[in-house]
Amino acid sequence: MYAPVNDKAQDYPTGHEKKSPDHSLVPPCQTACPLHMDIREYVDLVAQGRIMEALQVIRTGNPFPSICAYVCTHPCEDACRRSQVDKPIAIRALKRFAVEFGGDRMVQAEAETTHQEKVAIVGSGPAGLACAYYLRRLGYQVTIFEAHSELGGMLRIGIPQYRLPREVLDTEVERLTRMGVEIRTNTRVVSLDLIFELGYRAIFITVGAHQSLRMGIEGEESPGVIDGATFLREVNLGLKPSLGKRVAVVGGGNVAIDAARTAARLGTKQVTILYRRSRAEMPASPGEVEQALEEGIEIQYLVSPTRIERGKARLTVTSVRMELGEPDARGRRQPVPIKDSEFSEEFDTLIAAVGQAPQTTSDFRVRTGKGSTIQVDPVTLTTNRAGVFAGGDAVTGPATVTEALAAGRLAASRIDDYLQHRYPLPDKAGRDRLTGDLLPETIEMVRKIGRVEPPVLPLEARAKDFVPVELVYGWEEAVNEARRCLRCGVGVEILFQDKCATCLTCLRVCPYHVPYLDAHGTIQIPADQCQACGICVAECPAKAIVLRKPFDRRHVTEELSHIIRSTAESKGKPLIVGFCCQYGLFGTGTLAGLWRGAKAGVWIVPVLCIAKVEADHILQAFEIGAEGVFVAGCGQQCARENTTDRVYQRVEKVKKVLAPIGLEPERLQAFALETTDEDPTEALDRFVEKVSSLCLASVISQEVKS
Repeated sequence: MYAPVNDKAQDYPTGHEKKSPDHSLVPPCQTACPLHMDIREYVDLVAQGRIMEALQVIRTGNPFPSICAYVCTHPCEDACRRSQVDKPIAIRALKRFAVEFGGDRMVQAEAETTHQEKVAIVGSGPAGLACAYYLRRLGYQVTIFEAHSELGGMLRIGIPQYRLPREVLDTEVERLTRMGVEIRTNTRVVSLDLIFELGYRAIFITVGAHQSLRMGIEGEESPGVIDGATFLREVNLGLKPSLGKRVAVVGGGNVAIDAARTAARLGTKQVTILYRRSRAEMPASPGEVEQALEEGIEIQYLVSPTRIERGKARLTVTSVRMELGEPDARGRRQPVPIKDSEFSEEFDTLIAAVGQAPQTTSDFRVRTGKGSTIQVDPVTLTTNRAGVFAGGDAVTGPATVTEALAAGRLAASRIDDYLQHRYPLPDKAGRDRLTGDLLPETIEMVRKIGRVEPPVLPLEARAKDFVPVELVYGWEEAVNEARRCLRCGVGVEILFQDKCATCLTCLRVCPYHVPYLDAHGTIQIPADQCQACGICVAECPAKAIVLRKPFDRRHVTEELSHIIRSTAESKGKPLIVGFCCQYGLFGTGTLAGLWRGAKAGVWIVPVLCIAKVEADHILQAFEIGAEGVFVAGCGQQCARENTTDRVYQRVEKVKKVLAPIGLEPERLQAFALETTDEDPTEALDRFVEKVSSLCLASVISQEVKS
C-alpha cells in the first residue's frame, strides 16, 4: 500500500537535507510532481487563508513558481486521489492564487559568492534558468550564454503570451540578474573549448529541442507550409505572418494547439487541426484542447495528410482517414489508414507541428543518440567530455517545463559534486510513499464537493488578443477549492500497539469505516484509507492512536500554555476559551467574528478540525482557570461528514464530568454555526452572558456562605 521514497538532499541543493519530524506519508501528488513539491502543505495553508506561508512553501520547492503557475501541466492532478471521489484538486490554479495574492513578484532572491569556480550554461530555457538559480544559491559564479536577444528559450519563443505573460518571465529573469547571474544574450556558443579557455570549470548544455520534425510526405517543402516551432517563434518575437483565411495545423500536442489558437488570434477565419488519432490519445493538455474548441478551432480526428500540392494561390491537402489498431510499446494504439478513404481540402497555410528534436552542433563533440538527444550518465548527468553536463529537452527530447526545472536543479547539484571533488551521495531512505486507491466504502463516506474552476476570459474578449485566458481565483473560491483536499498521508497510526485494548472504539466512531480487526485480533488502521479527521484519536480511551503529524495535537497544548502566561496577571472579564476550526477563522472567515481578544475575555485556540478537540483539551482549559469553554466548527463548509455530530457527543460526555468537580454543565457549549442561520458573534454573546451570570451566582453564593 505504500513504498519507500527518497526525500533526497540532492532535490534541495543547499547543503541541507529536508527534515521530516513527523510520520506523515508522501502523498501521490508530491510523488507525481517532477519537483516533488510539498503540494499537500501549501494547499492546506491556502485552505486556512495563510497565503504568505503557502507561498513560502511553494518557493522552497520551485525556483520559478510564477512561471509554473501558468504553464505547469500539473501531473499532480492526474495522481490526486480526490479524483476517485469526484474531481481532482485544482492544484495549479491554487498555486497561481498563492503566487498572485502572496506577492511572489516582489520576492527578491539573494545569493553570495562563496566559490571561485565559474560555471557556464549554454541555453536559457527552463532547465538552464533553474540550474543558474541553484548554482548561484550554492555560491558559484554563473554565466548564461543565449543565442537569441532575450532569455527564456521555449518559455519566451515557444509559449504564446496568452498562456505565459512576458512580464512574468521578465520578472524571473530580473530576479536572476539581481542574484548575480551574468547574462550574455545574442551569443551563440560554437565551441566548448573556447568556454573552458575563458576560465569556466564546468559547462551545462541545455539547448532545448527547437528543431521541428518533418511529416515525411510529398509537397511539405511547398510555399505556405511552415513548422509550428518557427511559426510560434516569429509571433512571439513580434512578427505577424500572413496566413490567409483558412489554416490547417497537423499534430495533436501542445505545440499544435498553441499554433492553432495563435493563428486564430492573428485573424484567421477558419483554423482546422488534423490529428491522426482520437481525442483520447491526444497528448495536448485537455484544458487547452477544450479552450481551443470553445474558440472555434475545428479538430478533425483520425485524419492524416498524405500529400500537399501548391496551386496558384492555395494549398491542396490530401488526407486519409485512419482507424486505431494495436497498441505500440508505449501503450498507444497505432493509427492504420482506411483503404479508399482519401479526401482533399484547400487551405491557405499549413502548419506542421508533429514533434521537435534537439539540434546540437557537432563542434561540441558530445555523444548523441536517438532523436539527436545528448547522451549523459543518468546519475551524474555528465557527457563523454570531462566537465560538460547536459539536461532538459536536449537530453530527454521535448518534455514539460516542470520536468526541465527538475533537470536544472539536479544538474546544479551534480555540478556542485563535480567541482567539490565528491561522488554523488547515495540515496537516503526517506518517508514512506502513499500508494493505492481508496476503498469503495471509504469513497462512499467522503463528502462530495464540486471542483471550483478558475474563471476565464469570455470568448469575445480573447478572439484577437494575447492576454491570459485563465484568470486568478477570488479568495473564497480558492479557499473552498483548497478545502477539498483529502490531506492524504497525514492520518493516524497506532503508535502504541501494546496499549491497544482492542475495545473497538475506533471501529465504532470512524465515519469512513477505515479501522478493522485482522486475522490475529489486532486493530489495523490502513494509512492509505485514513481521512485524517482525528475522531479516533480523540475517542481512544487508551490514547494508543496518534496523529502522524504531531503538530496538529501539540499546537493545542502550546496555545493553552500561551493563554496561561497571557492571563496570569490580567484581572478582566471571565476567561472564556474557544476551540475553533481554523479554516473558518482564517480561510472562509465564517468564524472570523469570534476573535475578541483578551479585553473581551475570550481566547481562541485554532484547530485544524474540531473533530481533533479531545476531552482532555476541554478539561485542560478549565484547569487553567477558564470560566467557560466552547467549541465552534464551520458548519456546512466543513469538508468532512459527521464531524459536528461526533463533537456534540464528545461535549455531552465532558459535561457529565463537570458537575462532580463543581462546574455547571452550561459552562461548556458546542456551536454548530451555519453561515446562513446567524452571526456567530451573536451565539458567542449569549454564551458569554450565560457564563458571566454563572460566575456572578457563584460569587454571591460564596459570599452568603461566608
